[in-house]
Parts: sequence; C-alpha cells; structure tokens
Amino acid sequence: MSAIPLSELVVDVVEPGALRRKGAVACQIDNNITFDLNALASFSSHKWQPAVYDILIVAAVVEFCDRSLARSALNWGRKFSVHVPVHDHVRWTDRAVTRALVEALNLLTGDDWNFEFRSRKASALAPVQDRMGFPLNAEAVLAFSDGMDSCAVAGLEGKRLGNRLVRIRVGNKQRDISSKERRRLPFAALPYTVKLDGGRNAESTARSRGFKFSVVSAIAAYLIDAQSAIVPESGQGALAPVLLPVGQGYEDYRNHPVFTALMERFFNALLGYQIKYQFPRLWKTKGETLREFVDNCSDGAQWQQTRSCWQQSRQVAVSGKRRQCGICAACMLRRLSVHAAGLSEPSENYVWESLKSDTWEAGAAKTFRSFTPALREYSIAGVLHFEHLASIPDSVQYELIKRRSISELARSLGESPPVVAQNLNRLLQQHAMEWAAFTSDLGSESFVRQWIKT
Repeated sequence: MSAIPLSELVVDVVEPGALRRKGAVACQIDNNITFDLNALASFSSHKWQPAVYDILIVAAVVEFCDRSLARSALNWGRKFSVHVPVHDHVRWTDRAVTRALVEALNLLTGDDWNFEFRSRKASALAPVQDRMGFPLNAEAVLAFSDGMDSCAVAGLEGKRLGNRLVRIRVGNKQRDISSKERRRLPFAALPYTVKLDGGRNAESTARSRGFKFSVVSAIAAYLIDAQSAIVPESGQGALAPVLLPVGQGYEDYRNHPVFTALMERFFNALLGYQIKYQFPRLWKTKGETLREFVDNCSDGAQWQQTRSCWQQSRQVAVSGKRRQCGICAACMLRRLSVHAAGLSEPSENYVWESLKSDTWEAGAAKTFRSFTPALREYSIAGVLHFEHLASIPDSVQYELIKRRSISELARSLGESPPVVAQNLNRLLQQHAMEWAAFTSDLGSESFVRQWIKT
C-alpha cells in the first residue's frame, strides 16, 4: 500500500512592492505580516541587528503557514516550502543554521519544513528607541500569556530574582498592562501580527505557538544579555502531551525540553549566543505550583483572572458572555489543579458549571445550547487523558515509555538518567494522587466517573 501523500504548501514572503514567485502563496510584509512600530521599539537595544528582524519574520511566516494549511484526517503531517528574504543571506544559508531551524520545527509541529533564503531587495528600517530603560543586571526572561502557569511562575520567579527577571508579553491581550507602562517597558507586547487572506484559520492545532514563545524569549534574552529564558509550564502540561498524546494527534513538544534544546542550538548557530531555557516547575504538578504561588506571593490571588481554555468565544458563550468551557483538557487540568491546591473558583467561570452531574449535558449552564459531537469528544478525550496519565505507571508500556522519556530528558536537560527517573516517578505519583482525590470528590454518579469506568 502506498503512503498517503502529505498536504503541501509553498509560501513566498514578499517585500512591499515585490511579486510572489510563480506557484507560491504570497505572505506579504505590511499586509499578512504587520509590525507594530511602538512594540518593535521596545525590542531595540544596543545589540539590535537586522538578523533579529529576520528571526521575527521567520516566526511570523511559520505561524502563517501553520494556520493556512489544514491537516488531513488521514495524515497529521504537512509539507511546507518557504522562501524568505533576509538581510544576511550568507548567515541564514549556513548549513548549521538551516539544519537547526528545520529540526526544531519538524519536531515541534510534526511537519516537513524546507526553507530557501534570499537577499532582501531593501533593508528594513531599524526601530528607533530613545526612551526604553533596559535592565543592566538581567538574569532571565520569562514569556507569559493569560495562563495560570504564566501568572504563578512569573510571581514565584519574580520574588526570587526581583528586577533581574524581565517579563515578555506574548499575545494580543494586554488588559494587565497600562498604555503608560507599554511606553516605557521593554518587550511589553509582541511586535508583529499575522493575518490570513480571508481571515479564518484553516488549521487550529497551533503547534507553531511554541516556536513563537521560544523565539521571542531568546531574542529578548539576547538583546539584554540575559543567559536564560524561563519556561513556566508545570510538569503535566510540559510532559504529558508527549508521554500520552491527546486523541490520535502527534506528540505536543511545545513546552518540552527536547524542543527547547534544539532552539538553543538554532540561536547559537545564528547569533553565536548561548541561551539556556530553564524549567523551574518541570517536576511539579500545576496544583503544586498554584499552591506555592498563593502561599508565597503577595499577588497570589491573581490566578483567578487567568484563562486556560482555548475554545473560541462563539463556542463557549453563555447568555452572550464568554466563559471557559470547563471540560477540554486544558480546563480539566485547571480544575484539577485548583482542587489540588485547596482552592475554589465560581462555577459560573465555566460553561460546564458542574462536573458532578450524571450526564454531560446536565453539567452545562442551563441556557447553554451549543452542544456538538466535537465538543463532547474533546471532553471525553480530556478526561481520559488525565486518567491514563494517572494509571501510566501501572501499564505494560510504561517501561518502554519511561526509557525513551528519561533518555530524551536527561540529554536535553543535562541531568543524569537516575535523577530524571526519580523526578518523573514522583511527578506521576503526585498527579495520580491529585487525580484520585479530584474524581473521588465528584461522586460516583458524575458523568466524569462514568466515562472513566467505561
């Protein structure tokens, strides 16, 4: 039987006034990729160079590609051929650079990436910076979004490092940053946006998001001479998507040390800069991280303003107000972690106000009507994902999974296999205890418990 061919897309990044190559989809600078000049100015230090701009263009076109081509139901992988204009053609065509870039993206997305770099026709303007105060003693940067781990780890690491920690805002929501602060803080906003012709994504798995986070983190660290970038994800979120992929999807390496080790190699090859991604919460559960944040940080209550759900507004609106769904894998981990931390939040934060109901439909808000087969499947997959993670040490496949995972993690973290094995075992045991307590408190009639039994 012949292999199913990969879906394929050829993309040409086009400078203003230039034409795309024949047979390629145009990704136009100043149209599909748009830079916010004020935000870009917050990245301008004495170390700014055109290669930094080019890295941002590469990150943007990777997102453009990822969102433009739908994955086949029969084959996860896709093939991308990307043509990119750069300022330093010799640097970007160095085999060490292109190989590191391709290996990182192939691992991250499960796709087949190919890049062809050419010289730009005109140089991009360097950002003007005359007001930004860059820290002189920065030790680490942390890219954060609206998530719980971002909030908690920013608080914990900020308490440890003080002003030696520099936060980088990744995402479009900036409600927590005033316009005054954005004018004086470095890295207060992502400097570019990506827009598709037609407006709607063809693909929603968004694996390239991990590339965006890691790129912006490394650029910021480079510009202020910080030696490390902190990855805020806790153990379940970082490791479980690779140990046990959700559904039939490809392993999710977005917050995994194996991926960041490849990104370290890429930035060293391109910029000659040794950046180290650190995982301070890798061996802790999300619940342990949340509890530590609440106990030790004056702003510990801020976790209640975070958001974990990835569902779009139209899918999780109740009486016209957006909520978190409360039942996808991300929401299930959030609710598990809040329970493990001995905390609570209003049931009205979620579409699924109750997980104790005897049926899936009954658990949702009374006025919610957007039940779909896909949403039910997401719900079941989320529950079973954490149930399987809790039971994985007792499975017949565990020794094989553990052997592979320990080898990968030890190599990428620079730690000994026995230490990694001990930490992994403790993490899984802690998750199992938290999951057992969480599901037990739901009661025997809960639809969640019924799904687990079947």
